[in-house]
Amino acid sequence: MRLFLGIELPLFWREALDRGAAGLRRAGVRANFTRTDNYHLTLVFLGETHRAEAAAAALHQVEASPFPLRSASPGCFSKKGGDIWWLGVEPLPGLMAVQRQLEGALRDAGFSPEGRPYRPHITLARKVRSPGGLEPLTLPGLFPALEARVTRLTLFSSERVEGVLRYLPVDRKSLM
Repeated sequence: MRLFLGIELPLFWREALDRGAAGLRRAGVRANFTRTDNYHLTLVFLGETHRAEAAAAALHQVEASPFPLRSASPGCFSKKGGDIWWLGVEPLPGLMAVQRQLEGALRDAGFSPEGRPYRPHITLARKVRSPGGLEPLTLPGLFPALEARVTRLTLFSSERVEGVLRYLPVDRKSLM
């Protein structure tokens, strides 16, 4: 089972991301765009594992209050097989504290989370092919400022259901 821990985004965020992605398509961007139901903010990626119960136990060790989530500028990660375009998320103290706490609980449970520094972002598209030097930052106004209050964390599985990639909740932890 392929697992990751993250934040489910509210519908108004997912709809705004879809409108922005439609603008990218109109500008001639070709890519594997994220499906509306799959927009999320990853906190810790675990990858292939059969230890869902241990991951859920680590999730439930997190002690945090609800916190704000705020979008930031779009950007991209350059990859050989095609870039990944994303919408940034501000690294606000509540978000970063929960991410570090979750990563620590997972390490204590024997997981080996990614070693690179956490950079909060929401993936918009993979394997991007854009016309003539077009980049996410050159398209102002496609992604409005978004804000929400995070009240729960989610353990997701990444599965193909009838040939379609879906991120399905396995467990949730409410924040108090």
